[in-house]
Amino acid sequence: MPTFTTTIDIKATSDDVWAVLSDMPATRQWLPGVVAAQMDGDVRVCQMADGQQVREKISDNSAEQRSFRFEHVRVPLPVRRSGGTFTVTAGPEPDTATVALHTTFEPLDPSTADELTGMIQGAFHQSLESLRRFVEDKLPWDAS
Repeated sequence: MPTFTTTIDIKATSDDVWAVLSDMPATRQWLPGVVAAQMDGDVRVCQMADGQQVREKISDNSAEQRSFRFEHVRVPLPVRRSGGTFTVTAGPEPDTATVALHTTFEPLDPSTADELTGMIQGAFHQSLESLRRFVEDKLPWDAS
């Protein structure tokens, strides 16, 4: 199964970044393509701009470690399984934070693993850039 980690440094404290990242319904503000988000028990339900729905089981949510896991229950990708872990740590400079997104997925067709890895890495890089923009500049993903 392909596995990779995407990281970004954000000019804010770890606590400030964690406050945004751990607010599951606030995903709508920073995750590109999400027009609505809510929790249904331990499942985050994201309504996408294209009409599709992404459902993620959230687990191991730890404010102390500033980390949580997600497992896609429904995702519009040709994968059997996918999920990962978000972690927020102190960044390399004072008053900065590093967000790491560790991801694993199993493609339906193993011959597409490299192509899917590139696509998913690109999407998650864009997501972390959007998170940075929201935390630093208070601009939601769909702001002009």
